[in-house]
Amino acid sequence: MISNIVNRHILIVFVILIFFSGLSAWCQNQQKADSLKSIVHSKLYTSEKHLLDVLGDIATYESVPDSSLYYSKLALDQVTKIGDESKGIGIYMNMGVAYRLKGSLNESLKYLFKCAKLADKYQYQKDMAMAYGEIASVYASNNDLTNAAVYEEKAIVILRAEQSRFELTGVLINAGYTSFSLGDLEQALVYYNEAEVLSDSLDVPIYKAYTIGNRALVYQRKGDLDNAEKDLKQALELLADIGDEYAIADYSNQLGHLYAQKGLMDEAIKYLDNGVEIATRLDLKEQLRDAHLLLSQLYEKESDFEEALLHRVDYMAYKDSIENTANTKKMADLRTEYEVSLKDKEIIELEKKQLISRIYMITSLLLLILAVVLLLFFRQRWKNSKLLAESQRKSHNERITNVLKTQESKALQAMVTGRENERKRLAKELHNHFGSLMATIKVNLSAVEDVGLPNYTTLSTLVDQACNDIRNLSHSLNIGIEDDFGLVPALKELINHLKQVNGLQAEFSATMCEETLVTENEIVIYRIVQELVSNVLKHAKATKLSVQLICFEEEGMVNILVEDNGTGFDFEKVTKTNSGGMGIMSLEKLIHDLHGDIKYDSNPNSGTTVNIDLPISFITISY
Repeated sequence: MISNIVNRHILIVFVILIFFSGLSAWCQNQQKADSLKSIVHSKLYTSEKHLLDVLGDIATYESVPDSSLYYSKLALDQVTKIGDESKGIGIYMNMGVAYRLKGSLNESLKYLFKCAKLADKYQYQKDMAMAYGEIASVYASNNDLTNAAVYEEKAIVILRAEQSRFELTGVLINAGYTSFSLGDLEQALVYYNEAEVLSDSLDVPIYKAYTIGNRALVYQRKGDLDNAEKDLKQALELLADIGDEYAIADYSNQLGHLYAQKGLMDEAIKYLDNGVEIATRLDLKEQLRDAHLLLSQLYEKESDFEEALLHRVDYMAYKDSIENTANTKKMADLRTEYEVSLKDKEIIELEKKQLISRIYMITSLLLLILAVVLLLFFRQRWKNSKLLAESQRKSHNERITNVLKTQESKALQAMVTGRENERKRLAKELHNHFGSLMATIKVNLSAVEDVGLPNYTTLSTLVDQACNDIRNLSHSLNIGIEDDFGLVPALKELINHLKQVNGLQAEFSATMCEETLVTENEIVIYRIVQELVSNVLKHAKATKLSVQLICFEEEGMVNILVEDNGTGFDFEKVTKTNSGGMGIMSLEKLIHDLHGDIKYDSNPNSGTTVNIDLPISFITISY
């Protein structure tokens, strides 16, 4: 009877160790997990890699397995996004532990094996060993101790090579229990002895306490009660310093059993009472059940039947409570399993509905996109047709406008040429006819000089004045470009005439204008300069005048620059009056019709500058 009680206590101690060693993979800290969640929800992460690290830490610290799995899956999505699969090692580990805590052992093994495979691929030996240790814990949870022993040994080999003493100690303690449960007591002692040496070097008292406390069970099974007693007492001393009352209660009961085996009833009762006191405070029903049963048996041997009865009653009460709790848990598990089954069916149905809904949504979206594309296509086609029609209309209007401008330009040039011809005709008529007539009158008047006419002198003076006026008028009408004279000499003559007649400080320069232009174009340029010079004489009150002519043969351009130091003028006011010669408006129109450009810069303090550019396409140079 006492032996059976001992075996049950061994199981309790092992559960403690499994939980303790599992802390390396699952470091629960809900407060820290909640703090990290705020980083994710508020998007305070600095990069995609930072987000992955935060999600992984949340999964590690999260105390609720389902929540840990949720954040682990988010982390896996992030691993795929950044393309670094090595980051999935720790995530698979967290998922394996979470599924083990949920009781989903198959799922747990699936993710732990993924973790081990990935760690092996990247040669992360320590991570691979931790995965093997967790795989062993899953097999042990399912009472598959043979496979548990295989993966514990794999983990031990790697951790020894990596000299990871802390993790190795935890795996050795679990491996010792597995060997003990399989009946290999010698191997169990080997593991526990190695764990003792490591725990001493690490100075981790709780590891030392669990190691020698569990080793005592091996000694007790082998019948070496003295070594078992020694280990249990040392374990209790270490646990007292740590304050681990759960383990103290368990090892106190175990020491009571040992003294009962030795026949030391007083010592047995002493340690059992101590265990009962602590177990009552901690509500450890299984330990209370076993302790009361052994105390009942001990008092019965001592013939203290009253105490034996009291402990027997307590034993029955805790036994019934545990069985009721177990039955309740079993019923709850069955109900949970049924509800989970229903929930799984509901999830499957919901997923089907969601799939159909997504198909409808995607189809509707595709149809909408197609409709929008067709609408945009026909709208663009209509706009293109409209633009084409508008372009054709504008092109037609431009052709008409160009034809009209060409005709207008030709008419204007013909008008200028006609005026020039009329000037020459009038000048020739004045010079040849009226000049000859006046010369004849003067000759005849000289013949009657001797007669002594009373008004002869006055008449002779008037005839001379008339001859001069006719000659000057003929000359002014014929000032221009002779057929064999050229534009540049004509402009030079015009400027020289201004110097002589008007007393202006006038100058003229021509640059790169050696070639002779077509007569019509020379006439246009000459009349433009003549009109500008005429405006200076009439309105500017200038004392200085400069005329520059520059020909740019390669650029196809002729530049006319006329400057004076006169009073300047208001362009808008002058264009309204349009007085004198061709007039400013006519001059502007002529230049624009020739596709030229005219600019005015008029200032009362500095006079007026007129800058004209005429394209060569309308001024053909003859070679």
